Amino acid sequence: MEYGSSKKCYSQIFLLFLPVIIDYSPKQNIKNNSMDKDLKKVVVLLAHPNMENSQANKALLDAIKDIEDVAIFNLYEMLEQDILNMDAWSRIISHANAVIYQFPFYWMSAPSLLKKWQDGIFTYLAKTPAVAGKPLLVATTTGSEFDAYRSGGRNRFTVDELLRPYQGGAVHAGMVWQTPFVVYGMGTPDAEKNIALAADLYKKRVMALIGKDKSEDSW
Repeated sequence: MEYGSSKKCYSQIFLLFLPVIIDYSPKQNIKNNSMDKDLKKVVVLLAHPNMENSQANKALLDAIKDIEDVAIFNLYEMLEQDILNMDAWSRIISHANAVIYQFPFYWMSAPSLLKKWQDGIFTYLAKTPAVAGKPLLVATTTGSEFDAYRSGGRNRFTVDELLRPYQGGAVHAGMVWQTPFVVYGMGTPDAEKNIALAADLYKKRVMALIGKDKSEDSW
């Protein structure tokens, strides 16, 4: 073997043992004007990977999207650096009066990007003035009918029971858990009727969180 080839070989072996450092921490100090301007009273974290083909979540969104005091963030339409932008979210959540998680009920939970946001952002905001004492509402849609989510029903558990991890997170963070807003039966013949009824009720729930509708006492 020639000396030059031997030297090259040793160099390659040396490189194999160099440590590789991967930064999994949220990227901070990223300027994003589209996020900075969305300082509203109610922040809706929408986790839906296919809004183009959505019926129920789209109808819910259409009912509230023009309300002046509502900021909607679809995590599946955001850059990863924005999803994990701690500085921006700290300002947005600190300014808000309430937070809403909106999502389709996938495998008895939310689509995965909401968990990514919770791990990367909510973990650090929990128990701080940014969230303390503020309402947290889950708004979700199910494929199965109401009766399927009963003790002894096809899905065995109520949606309230299946949402306990979100309630536990809210309590741990010092937030005020709200009665979940659930639209049932998106995979049934009653879907269209249920969506039409839910859209108006959802708008009322959101207006109540803003403080412009006192009907929240009925919930």
